[in-house]
Amino acid sequence: MMIKGPNLPDKVFGLDTQMFLLWLEPIGLAIILILSLVLVIVPKIGEISEKVTGIKSVSNKISEVNQKRNYLQTVDQEEIKNNALKLASGLLPEKNAYLLVRTIRDVAAQTGYGIDDFSISMGDIKNDEIKKDQVKKDNSSYDKIPVGVTLVGPSDSYIALVKALERSLPIMSINNFEMKLSQSGVATIKLNISAYYLRDISNLKLENLTLANLTPTQEEMNLLLAIGEYQTMSVGSSSGNESFVKYERLDPFFTP
Repeated sequence: MMIKGPNLPDKVFGLDTQMFLLWLEPIGLAIILILSLVLVIVPKIGEISEKVTGIKSVSNKISEVNQKRNYLQTVDQEEIKNNALKLASGLLPEKNAYLLVRTIRDVAAQTGYGIDDFSISMGDIKNDEIKKDQVKKDNSSYDKIPVGVTLVGPSDSYIALVKALERSLPIMSINNFEMKLSQSGVATIKLNISAYYLRDISNLKLENLTLANLTPTQEEMNLLLAIGEYQTMSVGSSSGNESFVKYERLDPFFTP
């Protein structure tokens, strides 16, 4: 026979008090189990899943590193070095228009031409400053460096001059060409020429390069073969003290 506690009512929630007490313990245990499952076991399962994913990621990275290492061990390191130097010589080492003018001067001298005058447009400089603010929006990694030059030399060598400029490293693009010939066989050529400079890519992470990035495509191999025929000019770097003086020609008919 069940004995009721002195302070307990006869019924709780419509159930007999003794029956309610009988079910109270298993219900409490069930609640504790559910809370343990939600607060302890489920988070642990999530942590285990994250660790398994992390282990797979590390394994994949190790596999990729091994593939890249095996590939690099099969290629000629000296050839890679020479190709890298060749590609680097296609760009100006500094973002300096005077280096471009000096390169043009050296190339032109091979065909008997000399620089009579040159100009760097302030508009180009201003536009370049605007472009700096848009670098993050620009997917290109290169800056264009334009200059205007006036060359004077033998008229029968102007084709050789153009070929020399277009087949020299660093790569130069002729955007505008104007020529005047004199009766004495001297040509005055005005050119707008551009070269390129690689922006700072210090944020490049070599470990993120894939095997596909390391393997040259057919298009890249064709490019290497093409520029292999170009003449590499000694550009060096700007000394900071070099100045260009405009060549002044005296007018024999000038009367003060």
